[in-house]
Amino acid sequence: MSLTEMVSKANSPVEGKEKDLVFLISMLDKEDKIEFVRTFESDFWSLVENKMLTKTAVYKFLSGYAPSDERILRIVEADGEARKWLIERVKEKAKKALQIISEMEAEEE
Repeated sequence: MSLTEMVSKANSPVEGKEKDLVFLISMLDKEDKIEFVRTFESDFWSLVENKMLTKTAVYKFLSGYAPSDERILRIVEADGEARKWLIERVKEKAKKALQIISEMEAEEE
C-alpha cells in the first residue's frame, strides 16, 4: 500500500488506536516536531507529490515551523518507522518526567 493510500485512510475520524497516537503526538514539543520533519522529510515530499501538502508548507517545516499534530498523524499512520520514532521519543520524555518526579518526591520527604 502506498503512502498516499495509507494517508487517505488517516483522514477518517479519530478512534481507538488513532486516538492513542494523537495523545502521543501531543506530547511532542516544537523541537521534536521539527526533528520529526527532518527525519521523515521524504514522507512529507510524498504528500507534496500527491497534492496533499504544498511545497511551501514543507519548506516552512524544514526551516523551523512545527507541523500540526494532524500532519504528523498522517505520516505516523503511514510509516512504521515514523511510528517507532514517535514511541521512542515519548518513552524518553516519560522516563525523564518520572525521574524528575521521583527526585522531587524524595526532596519532600
